[in-house]
Amino acid sequence: MKTPLSQTTGFFAEYYLKLKETAGSSCESDITKLSKCQSDDERVAYVDQLEWVQKGDADLQVAQEFHNKDEKLAAEIKERATAAFKAKKWLEAMLLYTRNYITLPSDKVPEVRIALANRSATLYHLQKYKECLLDIQRSIDLGYPKDLIYKLYERQARCHMALKDYPHTIESFKKCITAMDDSTLSSDKRAKLNLDAMTMIKMLQHDPRTAKQDAKQKKLATSSASSTALQEEKEFLSDLVRIDQNKQEGRFARAAADVKIGQELLVERPYVAVLLEKYAKTHCEACFMRTVVPVACPRCADVVYCSEKCQQLAANKYHKYECGILPSIWRSGASINNHIALRIFASKPWSYFKDLKPLIDVELPVEKLISLPKDDFRRVAQLERHQTERQPSNFFQHVLMARFLAKCLRASNYLGSEEPQKEDVQALTSLILRSLQFIQFNTHEVAELHKFSSSKSEKSIFIGGAIYPTLALFNHSCDPGVVRYFRGSTIHINSVRPIEAGLPINENYGPIYTQDKREERQSRLKELYWFECCCDACLENWPLFEDLPRDVIRFRCEAPNNCAAVIEVPPTCNDFMVKCVTCGENTNILKGLKVMQDTEMMTRTGKRLYESGDYSKALYKFIDLLRIMYEVLAPPFPDFCESQQHLKDCFLNLGNVYNLD
Repeated sequence: MKTPLSQTTGFFAEYYLKLKETAGSSCESDITKLSKCQSDDERVAYVDQLEWVQKGDADLQVAQEFHNKDEKLAAEIKERATAAFKAKKWLEAMLLYTRNYITLPSDKVPEVRIALANRSATLYHLQKYKECLLDIQRSIDLGYPKDLIYKLYERQARCHMALKDYPHTIESFKKCITAMDDSTLSSDKRAKLNLDAMTMIKMLQHDPRTAKQDAKQKKLATSSASSTALQEEKEFLSDLVRIDQNKQEGRFARAAADVKIGQELLVERPYVAVLLEKYAKTHCEACFMRTVVPVACPRCADVVYCSEKCQQLAANKYHKYECGILPSIWRSGASINNHIALRIFASKPWSYFKDLKPLIDVELPVEKLISLPKDDFRRVAQLERHQTERQPSNFFQHVLMARFLAKCLRASNYLGSEEPQKEDVQALTSLILRSLQFIQFNTHEVAELHKFSSSKSEKSIFIGGAIYPTLALFNHSCDPGVVRYFRGSTIHINSVRPIEAGLPINENYGPIYTQDKREERQSRLKELYWFECCCDACLENWPLFEDLPRDVIRFRCEAPNNCAAVIEVPPTCNDFMVKCVTCGENTNILKGLKVMQDTEMMTRTGKRLYESGDYSKALYKFIDLLRIMYEVLAPPFPDFCESQQHLKDCFLNLGNVYNLD
């Protein structure tokens, strides 16, 4: 029997080519007619009625798949894990027990609780005591066998002891002693374990730290075995930021008052965020935090979570429609942007979008738009789409992808278990088509900083994509005024240079002047975002960092007439008063020369703090350094660029970080 096309890797590209082949000579003329369509509804309806497109639907069969939840496979993995454990290969055993746990069907509760208990044993040997406590509690909650549960309580006690949590150590040893009544231990072994536990209890009861800890814990009413879920951060938009709009720049961020270096301007959770498939088994699908002891989805083995809290959040919100569908999406070869489009709809019921659809095209002024609730679809639906500049072939490809994503949602009963109305299917496909358009220009890469301590190198890695409705309104500059970093999927925006009141607050869409030549930047921005950059770095064609002149110092003109000119002086200059060729006034450069001397020592101090891992102190040192430089010197110049990069690195270290060695 021939394998359906949708079961092959990278099938969507093949489906597209096969579709055009089926259409034959009428293909191009049929696609060109899309130019007559005035709306996404019309585009979807037109493509739907093309006979050769309808024939191709047989190649896009989508069904839920749960192949990786397999009791037999889980048993095989468990054997390998046990062998690794016996060989004292703790990390390998821990990873295999995790795979064993994730692969087990949810109805195999006895096997699941044993897998978690086994994983807790490896975590104990790895000295991951907090994580070990979480797995112990999970195993207990699932009803670990009474005749063996004393082992878990003893391990629990040892973890609390290692964490110097003495009240909980005593509590766990007492549970261990009680649980031994149900064990099959010989009388000798039971007596020895009982003696060890009683000895530890008595010793800790007399330790003065125990009473202090007990009082403090009762006051805080917290447990040391707390969830690993990332605490939800409070969103924040600084009063220094004003969102404006005009014909030339569209919607953009402007400084409402003078912005100083290092100020936090925006903290924003994503409207929607999706992990790359590559990180689906290492990071929490809900909050993007890397997880050592993942929680599995009860139905599929495609994603993991950092905690039960995140697992429930995802299950209640979007994963109920993505569960079992992810293999089809990943296998299709579709980009993460397409997965983002699907998740937008999986996150809310169809009734919500159906009711909102008549309002989607009612254009809102920027003040009204940003005042809408954060989860209002219009916050993203009215982002830039460049729909008037799209060619019919571009629309056609997007319609085909929207139809595929609608099939994925239908396969998980998003439109109900009964055969949906044709009007609903076309309306859903139309809204997905719109989403694919604005996602193209407004998605941010979510990053994680990977650090290699052996080589002292760092690299930002793309782990997922997200849309931030407020940040999406910021324009681009090849010399950005801000840096962005992430905690989980929450984005933080901080200034990296002074921005005067009234001037734009621009971020960076990828190309930056210190690393890419103007022609390359312009070409890339035109290709990806369909605009021509007019930032200072582009208009003045600033050189790459490696080409910045080292034989001149760029001083600001300090004439009382507010001259904005730059005075370039060689380091060997012996004159303290230098005439500005623009305004004719003299500027005393002695202060600037003194600044250059002072900044050398500050730079060394900042680097030393950074290398020692004291990123907060290093950050403030580089903020002071840049502030002093900016007062008398004018970018671009090497010292300023280097210090600005050091500042950016400090901020990155406050976000998602993973030490690889």
